[in-house]
Amino acid sequence: MNKISNIQLFSLILVFEIGSTTLFAIGIGAERDAWIVVLISYFLSLILLWAYTQIPRYYPNQNFSEILTDSLGVILAKPLLLLYGVYFINQTTHNFYEFGVLIRMTALPQTPLMVILYLFIFVMIYILHRGMEVIARSIEIFLPYFILFLVLIYFLTFLSGDFQLSNLQPILGNGFKPVLKELTSVIAFPFGEMVVFLIFWHYINKQHLIRRTTFIAVTISTLFLTTSLIVFISILGVDLVSNSEIPLLETLLSIHIAMIFTNLDSIGVFIMFIGGFYKTALHFFAFSLTITWLFNKSNPKWVITIFGLILPIISQLRFANLDDQRWKGMEGGVYNIFLYSLLPLLILLIIMVKKKAKN
Repeated sequence: MNKISNIQLFSLILVFEIGSTTLFAIGIGAERDAWIVVLISYFLSLILLWAYTQIPRYYPNQNFSEILTDSLGVILAKPLLLLYGVYFINQTTHNFYEFGVLIRMTALPQTPLMVILYLFIFVMIYILHRGMEVIARSIEIFLPYFILFLVLIYFLTFLSGDFQLSNLQPILGNGFKPVLKELTSVIAFPFGEMVVFLIFWHYINKQHLIRRTTFIAVTISTLFLTTSLIVFISILGVDLVSNSEIPLLETLLSIHIAMIFTNLDSIGVFIMFIGGFYKTALHFFAFSLTITWLFNKSNPKWVITIFGLILPIISQLRFANLDDQRWKGMEGGVYNIFLYSLLPLLILLIIMVKKKAKN
């Protein structure tokens, strides 16, 4: 099995965490204090990240199926593996449909959605067939451009005459209640989605550096998310951000500097495509691996091919339009992520008790 480096792991986590969050103003229920929600959620999510990175310390180089079987036994491990498979394919369809629609809205308005989805999935099947190492190498190539474009957006918005930090004031003007109300959803999305990396820890070359790499990547992604929220609110104002379908594009379209830097939405499309592609790919690969392990097989290519070819059909049958997809994502979807992100805490507790009993 080909291993991936910790630099590649860093790249995967960073793009995964930023991923689809560029499409939303997460925590906007707290209005101008949304950025505070993100920071508090980050610190609370460190407990989850610690648990996720503690499990491979007990079982270095073992996959998630082997860990569950050893800690819970086959009778409990198999159903739990199936449940995680269902969760991963659920997240796959959400991300897959959403980014297909957004690419159609922004870049290919005359192209049928099904054509875009199949072009999307053909590329994804090819890369996933090549294995985890190819996924990691490709994201390592795109990461510098991904970061460069994000930083460029922030820089240009600061130069823009529409940037008003006063839109963030007064801080905590409505008290802590709106902030506390949003914490669960932001802990779940995007921080709780890190649970998917439990499926990939055994691919990492230097197992002892998993925790440090993860913490650094999530910390940097949090800084990007916080900055994005500050930029969105400062440029557009709370009301427009709350009602905007894609705040990132709305922000880019508002930038006009000396009539030179205008119509920068192509940068936004690139960021959305890279983030969306790899977020979908990692969830789909995690689903393929869990189903492969469930049937005691070693090669996930058959799952990737079969489910990949029907994924566009499933996605279009499941969601009527983008509003329907987002409604289903928020109505129970966030709590679904939250539940699966908390389960490893229980698994880790069982592992710790069993290890202590053995010693």
